[in-house]
Amino acid sequence: MIWAMKYCSYGIDFTDEGFYLVWLSNPFLYDISASQFGFIYHPLYVALGGNIAELRQANILINFGLGWVLVCVFLVSLAPEVRESRLVLNTVAAGIGTSTIVILNTWLPTPNYNGLAFQSLLVTCIGLIWAERNCGIKSLFGWGIIGLGGWLTFMAKPSTASALGIVVLVFLVASRKFSFRPFLLTLATAVGLLLLSALLIDGSVSGFVERIFLGVDAGRMMGGGHTVSQMLRIDSFRLRTPGKRAILLMLVIVSLAMIWASSRRPGAAITSFILSAIFLAVTAVLALGMVHKTTGLGEYEGILILGVALPAAFTGLLLGKLSPLKSLSTPHWAMAVLFVVIPYIYAFGTNRNYWQNAVWVGIFWLLSGMTLLGPVMRERLTLSFMLPLTLATQATTAVLLNRGLEQPQRQDQPLRLNESVVEIGTQRSNLILSPTFAAYLADAKAVARSGGFRPHTPLIDLSGRSPGVLYALGAESIGQAWTIGGYPGSLALAEAALKRVSCEKIAVAWVLFEPDGPNSIPTEVMPALGAAFPGNYRRVGTWQAAEGIGGFDGRRTQELYEPIRSAEVLESCRSLRSGT
Repeated sequence: MIWAMKYCSYGIDFTDEGFYLVWLSNPFLYDISASQFGFIYHPLYVALGGNIAELRQANILINFGLGWVLVCVFLVSLAPEVRESRLVLNTVAAGIGTSTIVILNTWLPTPNYNGLAFQSLLVTCIGLIWAERNCGIKSLFGWGIIGLGGWLTFMAKPSTASALGIVVLVFLVASRKFSFRPFLLTLATAVGLLLLSALLIDGSVSGFVERIFLGVDAGRMMGGGHTVSQMLRIDSFRLRTPGKRAILLMLVIVSLAMIWASSRRPGAAITSFILSAIFLAVTAVLALGMVHKTTGLGEYEGILILGVALPAAFTGLLLGKLSPLKSLSTPHWAMAVLFVVIPYIYAFGTNRNYWQNAVWVGIFWLLSGMTLLGPVMRERLTLSFMLPLTLATQATTAVLLNRGLEQPQRQDQPLRLNESVVEIGTQRSNLILSPTFAAYLADAKAVARSGGFRPHTPLIDLSGRSPGVLYALGAESIGQAWTIGGYPGSLALAEAALKRVSCEKIAVAWVLFEPDGPNSIPTEVMPALGAAFPGNYRRVGTWQAAEGIGGFDGRRTQELYEPIRSAEVLESCRSLRSGT
């Protein structure tokens, strides 16, 4: 945890993370959004004074805390007897809870919609474990938490929320937990929070509904693979042979270590201790920076989490002598199936390969495998035999986190090599960047400053890939938090979003342009707004974009333009919109 927290002040992805920061800093600026994560995290952003490193650290702590609680609650539900040894219970729960860090496998630690969806699913599962048919205080608290989780999931990703709603209802029926009266509490909580959100965000339910429908329509317009037919799919993955061998090796070693840890023979216990020490050593050498090599298993490396999920299930069957197949209750079987499905629910709706996203929340697969350990826990009245599994989970997490730190998404070098401290945004938050990224921002800020650009000035981003630069300059990104390029409908979406911006802002907005950029928005969008580009503007300077920005090789020129005929643009914009 300390290792992950340390690097929260290192690096930035100028595309995705730039978008997250623009959206978090001023979500009320935009009236179109399918995900409302910006509104959820905005209070945290304000409370931390816009400090990016602290914002990332808070995000990691929230994930870890929820993971710790979920594992603890689930273990107690499997074997209430383990509460007698709270130290061991919390040690195992906290250790396995660190697997929530796997979501940082690509190093995007800034709060975002994927992270909120993960946190929402953790919350929902805690509620599902506590919820019962009765109306006791604990049970009602669980039903209320389910509603809270459902609301948060909707605010994060409506696609995930729709899938979660169906699966949760099936789970409640299958586990024989469903009861109409407490279920009303779940609905009342979710609906009440949605109504409150609508009033706080848009001032009315109709405005909130319009925001969401426009956001969904924007996704369809962009052509990014977010239609219903494109979301309903089963993706495949290809794990390289070394990855398969690693999972098989983990299956054997972790299973043996757990079996020998439960043995009364001194030799078996010593061997289990040695194997556990190996896992601890792997975590230590990575966390202490003694080794920097990655596995090289590619984009599906996260599947390694199965290397601890499968041993949990296998050991449960062996130690329990197949008794888990008979003695586990219906709710526990239903929960095991739910945990298997949840990573798919989490990934549902993304235009990436579902397996690439699902592995980020592999803690649910691990919990599913641990279900078969329930009878063993009840028989032994302790969780001490699970310490090898806990250490193996941490070692696997360390391996996957190391990949994110060594190969951060769309950055040009490992984070440990960064050494240039740069102030980002109007909040003057410090980040430690690579020399090339730091020079990129320094050049952009110098050009903007010398050209007379002031913070909070509206800016139209035609580069298609630079929301992070806009955030660093303190600009007001109008139209969209990220005017994203590179998709079939990028031009149409940019035009539609900018037409919702007032003519007064359009008239005084500066323009960031990247000639021949890989994701540049065509300049045809400007005449549609009433602004002739570049005729109505003066180029105040240029700089070279750093290699790797947006995932593209090569350095390209970016240009900053100042409006010089704002009155003409204002008149032309008003004429176009009035149809005269």
